[in-house]
Amino acid sequence: MYDYALRQDIIHEVHSRPFQNLPAPMVMEHITVLYDGKDAHDAERQILQLIRYLGFECPETHKGFLFIQNAELSIRYEPHNEFYTLTLYKSENTRSALQLPQYRQQLPGAFLAGAEILFRKDQSNLFTRHFSKNFSEWGQDCFHSGQFVASEVMAGSARMATTFKPLPDTGFTLVIVEDIHLMPAQAGRLLQRICEIETYRHMALMGLPSARTLMPKLTLLDQELASVSQRSPDQDSSHTLMAMMELSGQVEALSASTANRFFASEAYFALTEKRVQELRENKLKGKQMTTEFMERHLEPARRTCRSASQRIELLSKRIARATELLQFQVNLTIENQNKELLQAMNKRARRQLNLQSKLESLSVLVVVYYLYDLTGMALRNVLPQGELLDTSLKALTLSLPVLTIITFWIVRHLMKGIKEQ
Repeated sequence: MYDYALRQDIIHEVHSRPFQNLPAPMVMEHITVLYDGKDAHDAERQILQLIRYLGFECPETHKGFLFIQNAELSIRYEPHNEFYTLTLYKSENTRSALQLPQYRQQLPGAFLAGAEILFRKDQSNLFTRHFSKNFSEWGQDCFHSGQFVASEVMAGSARMATTFKPLPDTGFTLVIVEDIHLMPAQAGRLLQRICEIETYRHMALMGLPSARTLMPKLTLLDQELASVSQRSPDQDSSHTLMAMMELSGQVEALSASTANRFFASEAYFALTEKRVQELRENKLKGKQMTTEFMERHLEPARRTCRSASQRIELLSKRIARATELLQFQVNLTIENQNKELLQAMNKRARRQLNLQSKLESLSVLVVVYYLYDLTGMALRNVLPQGELLDTSLKALTLSLPVLTIITFWIVRHLMKGIKEQ
């Protein structure tokens, strides 16, 4: 027995991307960057160079997930199939800009989303009625408005609030989190889930522009299919079949160009929903929860992407069904043409047999004539001149009716077998 070739990769994948212990207070910056056609290995090499430039000691041979820290900062790097994420952690109680926006121009790829997370200890007093008030005041100060999403999370162990709107100066979404009685490991899981929600909801929405662009095209193709399907039965089926094949090619091209994006979006929608559920929210009075916000703002986009994908599949099935019916009609037309051709051939064969029947009498006379002539010549050559020859020729002449009847019976018997066939 020997080890499976990919066993170590499987083990590494199961244990990759662990949660960190993150005690409050802390400031975090999380960024999501698309590869956007760039080679993932080249992008990783540039990222690791930037991490070393920021003062982190990273091995030259390192590959894949990375969490490393120095005296002031910690950084987390996660590569994925379509994107990578960078997260900076700094243990402090006051909001201060970290270095990701500053070095964003040096990162490879296309910026998609970012989150700035302020994590602090509970600042309320001992009276329960003041818990939400203090947290609400902090939210109003951070968001400069009373309109924000807020809830208790982790079964009441923390509170979080955000507007899910990017800040005008950095393009990052601000999220505030207050630790009521979280363990460091719980805090690490909570903050990582918040980062993943921000990443996955943006990745999920990447399919929405394609869905919106696709809808008018699908409507036109649908109308064209209806127009082609309603053709007159007297029209040439070959032209209709060619039109169906052209429609099928267009739909398959649309499916090939959008199927991967829609499937990926559906997976990211499911991940976003899962991460929101893992927050284990409890409602704060007068505030909308993250779950409610996602259902109201993200679910319509999900349904739009799903509808576009289903419309492509349905249109493809309708074209296949219409083409199958048209092909059946073409085959039926060909069968009718073959039937008419066979009937014409049968009529021609009957006419030939009738003509042969009419010529039976003539053929009998011809055969009798040749038999009589050949027999007479044979008698003249065999018998000498005299009374015996004359008697034989008279007997041959008198036997003509019998010879004619026998010849007619033979010819009629042969023709009867041909007619039966």
